[in-house]
Amino acid sequence: MRLGFDSLRRCRGISVLALAAACCAIQSTVPPNGNNGGGGIIPIRTGLLPPDHQIAWNAAGVFANGVKGIPVYPVGVNAKSAPYNAKGDGATDDTAAIRKAINACRPGQAVLLPEGTYRISGTLSIQKGIVVRGEGPDKTRIIQHASEHIFRIMGLRSGSVSDLATGYTKDSDTVVVTGLGSFRPGDVVSVDELNDPDLVNSTGVGGTCRWCGRYDVGGTRALGETKLVKSVSGRSVTFVHPLYFTYKAELRPQIVRLSSSPVVNAGIEDLYVEAAEGTNSGHSVFMANCAYCWVKGVESANTSKKHVELQSGAYGNEVRDSYFHGARYFTSDRGYGINISLGSSANLVENNILYHLHYGIALEAGGSGNVIGYNYVERTEHYESDWYIQAMGTHGAHTYMNLWEGNVAGMIDFDNYWGSGSHQVVLRNHLTRENPGTPVVNNIAAAIVDASNYFDSFIGNILGTPGCAGQVEAVPYRSIADPVIWKVGYNCCSAKGYPSDAKTGQTLIRHGNYDYITKGLTWDPNISGRTLPDSLYLPSKPAWFGNLAWPPFAPESPDFDPGNLNKIPAQVLFETGPKLRLPFKPGRVERAVW
Repeated sequence: MRLGFDSLRRCRGISVLALAAACCAIQSTVPPNGNNGGGGIIPIRTGLLPPDHQIAWNAAGVFANGVKGIPVYPVGVNAKSAPYNAKGDGATDDTAAIRKAINACRPGQAVLLPEGTYRISGTLSIQKGIVVRGEGPDKTRIIQHASEHIFRIMGLRSGSVSDLATGYTKDSDTVVVTGLGSFRPGDVVSVDELNDPDLVNSTGVGGTCRWCGRYDVGGTRALGETKLVKSVSGRSVTFVHPLYFTYKAELRPQIVRLSSSPVVNAGIEDLYVEAAEGTNSGHSVFMANCAYCWVKGVESANTSKKHVELQSGAYGNEVRDSYFHGARYFTSDRGYGINISLGSSANLVENNILYHLHYGIALEAGGSGNVIGYNYVERTEHYESDWYIQAMGTHGAHTYMNLWEGNVAGMIDFDNYWGSGSHQVVLRNHLTRENPGTPVVNNIAAAIVDASNYFDSFIGNILGTPGCAGQVEAVPYRSIADPVIWKVGYNCCSAKGYPSDAKTGQTLIRHGNYDYITKGLTWDPNISGRTLPDSLYLPSKPAWFGNLAWPPFAPESPDFDPGNLNKIPAQVLFETGPKLRLPFKPGRVERAVW
């Protein structure tokens, strides 16, 4: 099954699918600080939410030479030219040839993989600021025949830990360490603290998440954030962007170097990747210890594990304009579309299609300041075929302060399987509660916020679809087979009973959401304002929205028509693929009925 997503690049005459213009910067250092948001960023905030529920989400994503946006690199190496001599004939093993081309490419340039099918038997590793670029997913194909990652963008890991003396408050961009320290500009670091029993718990219904948050400390520091060091003066360490959270002195806040040599401004563009049948391990793209790197215009099919995995030390990266579909396995920890984990921060996942996966977009084992914006997720599949698994959400302590905006997806779920989470903001999404494919009968909901998830906010969302059955919220919850819109405060996967954590519901903000059961809006009586923000990270309608309505989901608008919803660009492309001369349109007939 293929849907060549590079038509986003090729069909520039179709205004709906126009891409935002890329910036022309070549090689990045760290961007300048300023304007409270850092990097020249002025935060976009709303008076509807408390200040401690918001950060400068518009700082998420790639910067190059201080300019926000993905740079365009000139071609420096053609992998088919001598002395590299890649064949691209689908039969010759091109692993060594492509690796040689990557090694020869200078920072700020691109390795071109011309049209062809490149068979590989090992990982293609990028360790400097270059791009590997194809001529489009319908022309340049890479097929991995080994049980390894297809691409790896990863810098060197290095460790150094210092206690913090001062500066560890929200919106501060400078901390002071207790000792001399050994931090340098360009370091990727994390700031964390011991688990706060009032907020953080690394033990959930699945057990204790000993890998959550900072690695190798047994889950005892699950809440933290990844930062990029801008400058160092004596014991003062200044970050490119300020802190998301106020840490407590009694919980011993610390700064930890994750990498002194991260990969900066590297990318993968305009090609197709696939794990061959018979492979049983390896991500399609693995990223760690990297800053301001990207995956753009990529189609990835049938991953052996996860299509894109961002792990420890991943800061400010971007996954956009791409299509991820299919998996070799739909079992635990496999078949994911995009997974952001182990404290990764400030990453942007925008304008992607994710189809027929175990889990669409997940934030796991810590992660903060990330933006999940305007993605289309359809058809998730659990290894228990009757179970409805979320299209996007969190899974593992302690994810917090992430923005979920403008997505179309079946269900969002902030679970407590591996512990707690907090301060998620869910703005103007359409959570359909639908899942085409094999009918599912259990765990039917549009939004699940499990116990141990606190201070989350849902604003201006559309929940369900016309004619959906069941209750808005059932307390007590009588059966796992009873469809609902909301399920709040229960332990993960609870089949019945009353919520186990009243604090989850007490701290949950639900304001201006429309559901198809009551056929009306629900407002929080404690919030007087009813003017909802268009976006919390985009200052205005982006160019790549073309002539589509902005904001796409505005249930509070007098013009809102629940029988004729607007669409986002990724959804339009998914539904009209054949009109763009694409070979495959996913089937939309076999749809679960609830």
